[in-house]
Amino acid sequence: MKTTSAIALGFIAAASAQPARLTARSEAGSSGCGKAHNSGFNSNPDSHTITSGGRTRTYAVRVPDGYNDDKNKPRKIIFDFHGRNGSPESQYKNSQYDKYDAGKEYIGVYPAGVNESWQGAPYAVEGVDDVLFVKDLLAQMRQEYCIDDDHVYASGKSNGGGFVDTLACSDEGDEFAAFAMASAALYDDTSKDRCNKKRAILEAHGGNDTTIPYGGGPTSSGGNVPDIDQWVTWWGERDGCTANDESTTQHDGYETTTFACEGLRAVVKHYKINNLGHCWPSSTGDNSDGSRSYCKDHSLDFTPRVLDFFSKWNSTNAPKN
Repeated sequence: MKTTSAIALGFIAAASAQPARLTARSEAGSSGCGKAHNSGFNSNPDSHTITSGGRTRTYAVRVPDGYNDDKNKPRKIIFDFHGRNGSPESQYKNSQYDKYDAGKEYIGVYPAGVNESWQGAPYAVEGVDDVLFVKDLLAQMRQEYCIDDDHVYASGKSNGGGFVDTLACSDEGDEFAAFAMASAALYDDTSKDRCNKKRAILEAHGGNDTTIPYGGGPTSSGGNVPDIDQWVTWWGERDGCTANDESTTQHDGYETTTFACEGLRAVVKHYKINNLGHCWPSSTGDNSDGSRSYCKDHSLDFTPRVLDFFSKWNSTNAPKN
């Protein structure tokens, strides 16, 4: 699938007129400005509960330090989804966004899946609409916090990463500027035609992943997943890229594949960490996955790559259908 070529220099201009819905979103976002919130990570369900789809759902929030110093300052926000059998706390400790200077600027939202799973997987609870949950939760965040509607992002690991892909393929994904996944369990995206959206996509995957095999096929949890290289190509094609817009770069312990057809931007970017298993990649191993025997390859630190990717995309320049 992969051929090394120069990154295309052609520029595809973003839409010159901002859709009317963005104006409405900006007005909604302003309603939470001025309200005070304690900084730090808080997962208390008594204060972080929402009703969605007839179910009581919970989530955790990480508020930036000094938030109350300027309660009217719009804040960028990341929705970060845990893997199967995970929790908001485990994902907070896995991605560790606030460990990095750039990540300290974001409000972090860590939703909890029903039965610790997410829509799209064969083991997900039947009838649970997690896309609706995200829609409702984003609306609630706008009411309670000062949200910068131009900078809304989603990330996740494993089943949570697969759900981020499901979200990206939905109309509700229009609210997000970019999407990032680690070891994504892509049960819900097994053909190019499954999705007709244009999105900024980042993914990292271990070459030795035995839970969600890099080469695709059946999994021990049931269901099939696509070959990761092929899936990356699908996203490039969905964004309007061609084979001439693809480049592959070898690094020490990993390789990077990029589709660049939005000017010089890498609209689709993928990291294959050769000797890594089913993990959120970390260069230090001090995250939730760090103690796992198959997560000892520290060739790549994924979180700063996610933050760098997100910094390049906003509601104005993100790919649009």
